[in-house]
Amino acid sequence: MSLILKPTGNSNIETFLSGGGEMGERIRTYNWGNTSLGDITTWPQSLLTSLSILLHSKFPMMIWWGDECIQFYNDAYRPSLGNDGQRHPQALGQKCEECWKNEWSFVKPMLDKAFAGESTWSENQLVPVFRNGKVEDIYWTFSYSSIRIEGGDIGGVLVVCTETTDVIVNLNKIEESENKLRFAIDSAELGTWDYNPVTNKFDGNDRLKEWFGLKAQSEIDLSTAIEIIAPADRARVLAAIQKALQYSSGGTYHIEYTIIHPLTQKERIVIAKGRAWFNEAQVAYRFNGTLQDVTEEVLTRRKNDWIQHEARLTSDRLQLALEAGEIGYYELTLATYEMTCNNLYKKIFGFSESHDPTYKEFESKILVKDRPIRKRAIDKAIQANTVYNAEYRVQHPDEEIRWIKSFGKAVYDEVGKPVRLIGMTLDITEHKQFAEELSKQVQERTAELKRTNADLLQFAHVASHDLKEPVRKVKIFSGRIRDEFKHDLPETVFQYLEKIQHATDRMLAMIEGVLMYSTLTNLNQAMEQVDLNNIIASIEKDLEILIEEKNAVVKREELPVITGVPVLMYQLFYNLINNALKFSKNNEESTISISCITEEIDLTSYARISIEDNGIGFSNEYIDKMFEAFIRLNSKDKYEGTGLGLALCKKIMDRHNGKIFASGENNNGAVFTILLPLSKI
Repeated sequence: MSLILKPTGNSNIETFLSGGGEMGERIRTYNWGNTSLGDITTWPQSLLTSLSILLHSKFPMMIWWGDECIQFYNDAYRPSLGNDGQRHPQALGQKCEECWKNEWSFVKPMLDKAFAGESTWSENQLVPVFRNGKVEDIYWTFSYSSIRIEGGDIGGVLVVCTETTDVIVNLNKIEESENKLRFAIDSAELGTWDYNPVTNKFDGNDRLKEWFGLKAQSEIDLSTAIEIIAPADRARVLAAIQKALQYSSGGTYHIEYTIIHPLTQKERIVIAKGRAWFNEAQVAYRFNGTLQDVTEEVLTRRKNDWIQHEARLTSDRLQLALEAGEIGYYELTLATYEMTCNNLYKKIFGFSESHDPTYKEFESKILVKDRPIRKRAIDKAIQANTVYNAEYRVQHPDEEIRWIKSFGKAVYDEVGKPVRLIGMTLDITEHKQFAEELSKQVQERTAELKRTNADLLQFAHVASHDLKEPVRKVKIFSGRIRDEFKHDLPETVFQYLEKIQHATDRMLAMIEGVLMYSTLTNLNQAMEQVDLNNIIASIEKDLEILIEEKNAVVKREELPVITGVPVLMYQLFYNLINNALKFSKNNEESTISISCITEEIDLTSYARISIEDNGIGFSNEYIDKMFEAFIRLNSKDKYEGTGLGLALCKKIMDRHNGKIFASGENNNGAVFTILLPLSKI
């Protein structure tokens, strides 16, 4: 059978949730996203494994998972929900308390025990259940077992159960029949027989003859009856008869065996009870008794034995899981401080498996300075009825110090008094050592990066000072040559000098840009209230000539007051507006629109400001690279620039805990969007 699931890349889902009949199909197609469990692709491996066991079991099983006890069950359990549709199929995915609200007072205590790590077992328990439109007296044999998730906590509860109502009813009927047999030997509930050892003939009532498929004749040969007994039981039955006919045995006869009807081949399990009667010569002259059909009872007993076997296997699997995870657990009685624990718990504290330490012995292994940590965690958890969690150190007999992570919960009595403490421990020494080493390496690396950044900053200042001076001299002297000898120089030389002037201007701009970019994150300007309307007004005034040359129009909405560095806000918007003017279309009016809206992201208010133009635009394939330093999307011969403007904008937004985005289309304009937090930075 193939799963009806979208590809997830997780083969475990298809493997563990395959098959399962009707309930397998319902689980796979159920909308789990509307429950606290979330989408099926996010489920933990422990839940998938548990569901795999449930779906492939022919025994009635139910799982309650998570804090809300979301409900799963298999096809074998489904008939227990009745036939009127009042529980099934809506019971799937339902919270336990909602589904079993009429039985909640009975279910909840056992559910709490299971979530506390304590398994329960109840046999032939009367639990009135509302089903088929009425309250029915239903008998159950069931077990509640904890299911542990990957971290060791209890994630759910497995309920293995079977309805034993028919068994109890049948047992009651048998008891009534036995009462009647005390007054009437010829009860219709039993087969009766009377054997004559001398003639080897016996007689029986109609019921016995019917069971054996014999004709209604007066006497029957014993060998004929023996042939009806299952071949595997014949020798044993003959031996029991021969023993009963011996005076020294006391004459008692009691045996269980199977008979097979010669025509229908129907098997019937019977219990034969009888007694041999002896004369004065101690020779048996009569052998009579009753035959009881116990097929249902024996099958039920075998079934119950199988249930108990499965329950033991489940318990063994849980124990194996604890051992595989190297998890130590204990239970402590708070009134007497009597304690039980597994061998892993002893090992974690440095004790041998052969020794059974007292609670005080365990406590003595905890470092004195760490004992209050554990005590405060436990006291707080008991007071608030929550899970405690503590990390502390223990000292082994060889003086080795080990780190322990301990967690658990208190169990309360009916009046709310804590009576037991159930806890688990993990040895996390290696994890601690790794974390400490990692922290040390991070600190060393951070210090190294700080030194490197300081060296780079110093280099940037030196480079700025050393490079600008010779570039200025090239610009000055090439300018003087151009101006003083402009009438004597050939036209080609004059063009070369113009190119030198242009190149030195770009070189100076590049040096200033690199210095600004490298020192931005180290600026010490204090944050203050910045009115972005005033910033834009200043930029419009500074770019007044360029705006006129480009025949541009700047349209803007009212902008907010934000917390930031004024000079950086000026640089941010100056770069974006200057770019919009630089990359405008020739012989077409340039329009720059600045809009603003307020939006909430993760409980923080942001101003979303968009700067949109109708210029030459760009292809969106360059979006991922355009905010990197020295990246140019257009020819440097046609459009001047250093390739640092947008990288500088991104650094400014990082400094203000904001973000910048861009979108565009070739020959159809561009939009730059910035997100600035409105709250105080």
